[in-house]
Amino acid sequence: MNYFISEKRFDGIFSRTAGGKAREDAECIFKDYGLSSITIENQDRSNLSILKKMWWHIKILSCWKKKTEHLKAGDSLVVQFPVFEHSIFLFLFFRSLYKRDVKVVLLLHDLESFRNIRRKDYSLIKRIKMWFEELPVKYCHKMIVHNQSMKEVLIQKGINADKLVNLEIFDYLIPDFEEERIRNRVNARDMAVIIAGHLTSQKAKYVYDLPSNCRFALYGPEYTGEVNDNITYFGSFPPEELPYKLEGSFGLVWDGISAKTCEGVFGEYLRINNPHKTSLYIASGLPIIIWKEAALCEFVEKNGCGISVSSLYEINEVIASKTEEEYNVMKENAMRTSQKLRAGYYLKSALERALNGNEI
Repeated sequence: MNYFISEKRFDGIFSRTAGGKAREDAECIFKDYGLSSITIENQDRSNLSILKKMWWHIKILSCWKKKTEHLKAGDSLVVQFPVFEHSIFLFLFFRSLYKRDVKVVLLLHDLESFRNIRRKDYSLIKRIKMWFEELPVKYCHKMIVHNQSMKEVLIQKGINADKLVNLEIFDYLIPDFEEERIRNRVNARDMAVIIAGHLTSQKAKYVYDLPSNCRFALYGPEYTGEVNDNITYFGSFPPEELPYKLEGSFGLVWDGISAKTCEGVFGEYLRINNPHKTSLYIASGLPIIIWKEAALCEFVEKNGCGISVSSLYEINEVIASKTEEEYNVMKENAMRTSQKLRAGYYLKSALERALNGNEI
């Protein structure tokens, strides 16, 4: 039997951000693929004392073991990783499954050690905790990773290449998709460039220093910058509504502290990361503008659904160099790739390779 862990959060913190959407879509795809769910209920422990929090770490381990005690040799368990309810002891759970010959497949959402280990605002204790939380990787049978670049980084970290399965890109489900609403939406080559995501200055500092020779349309929570002739802020929308709200020429895939190049912790992470906003744009039928050195640049160019730049200051000139016909070809390519993302094609294909060693 093949199972997956379904973690239920105690709050709605991800209701308007990509974090929850990616995981929720994955669960829908797991079910559609034929996996059976095992539910883990998470608790709010933010107000607990240090001693009680340590007790919770032990309780989490006990909960996971109890929920999966019926699994037997030859069964498979798919887990989205990192898990919501972290425990420094959770690697013991994965080790016990490994000894019982239960095959664990991790769907990797975030490689925390790469993105956060260098953050100066993270204490040594926090970084040690992250190290403990990533120990389960040692006991997994397969791990579905974002792209080839991430796969190569993990191989360099000592993980066996045979364990790693390339996802390529995250899917983006749009229930009851209305293609005509997407096709009739206003978007043309000479419209504003769309930036969607978490718009805090800590996460996306570049948004607060955009070039003035290009128009931008911003979507997402916590934007506190200025609005002027070049920058329009449309606010935040639930993931199921957002594809129909986006109006512009291209979706921008960029991150970090600078508009000149992707740098800083979040900017550098683009070299191995699959930002979920890329999936949002393509699923919405939008062509992409992406950093030349981003891992997903290869996917965008291979599928003919966008262009790459080294700096945001190049955007105006690059867009102007494209004819309306060339732009429309990119839009049609985005719509064609959109069909795969909305059907869960990429995760289903990765699951087939991870669980059965087959292509679909």
